[in-house]
Amino acid sequence: MLVNLQEILRLAEERHCAIGSFNVYNVESVQAVLKATDGSHPVILAFGEKYDRHMPLEAMAALVKSYVAATPQPVVLHLDHTKQEQTVLRAIRAGFTSIMFDGSSKPLAENICSTARIVDIAHLVSVSVEGELGYLNDEDGSGDPGDPRSYTTPQEAQAFSEGTGVDALAISIGNAHGLYKGTPHLDLARLSAIAQSVETPLVLHGSSGISRDTLQEAIRRGIRKININTEVSTSGVRAAREYLTAQDDPNLRFEQVAKQAESAMENVVREYLDWFDLK
Repeated sequence: MLVNLQEILRLAEERHCAIGSFNVYNVESVQAVLKATDGSHPVILAFGEKYDRHMPLEAMAALVKSYVAATPQPVVLHLDHTKQEQTVLRAIRAGFTSIMFDGSSKPLAENICSTARIVDIAHLVSVSVEGELGYLNDEDGSGDPGDPRSYTTPQEAQAFSEGTGVDALAISIGNAHGLYKGTPHLDLARLSAIAQSVETPLVLHGSSGISRDTLQEAIRRGIRKININTEVSTSGVRAAREYLTAQDDPNLRFEQVAKQAESAMENVVREYLDWFDLK
């Protein structure tokens, strides 16, 4: 069943765990995530604004709704990293239950103002909103993730949370989108301080490549939603490449290749879901 982000994060708080948010962009990625949940794990299906060029968000909404209509597990259909109000309105009309509005590149006051407007619109129809505070590099992994001077501070987190009314807050504590060039180091002390300064559930973007122990410690310190994209996507590419390399069949069909990618992605999602449940 489809629920909004606020409902699923309430479950995470009760269970002292984190909910996995996995990017989806076609039928194979949707199937991979849902199969990995075994019909029991709450999960977030995240469709990025940039994917709208590949598959209209209305089509993704219809696809997801058809898959989860008869399932008892809570599923969130989440619009990820959107910067355009028009995209937000389209997503709400299509049936998305959660919006991640990314105003992180703006000055704090402007970010608060823009995000609060999206919150006002979305909450009218019980759609949740996630905001972002602090600098991360671009979603495609390009750019420099910056230095600690660009990280989220407890004081800014409190001002942002109180000024916007967001249902979740994505923070910057050393995490980055894409593949890490070295070993990632999260500022866990900063995370603890932020968690103490706000009541809003906290979100960790750019989590592919961060160790299990570090992610689990981040959960213990207050992270309730963890975004995984790169590691799932690249596993599908590797599986498809290996399968194609091993085949010498001129009649090879695309769906056979896609199924190999789907299986590999399912395995990665399954592993992360196990990590996020601390029981």
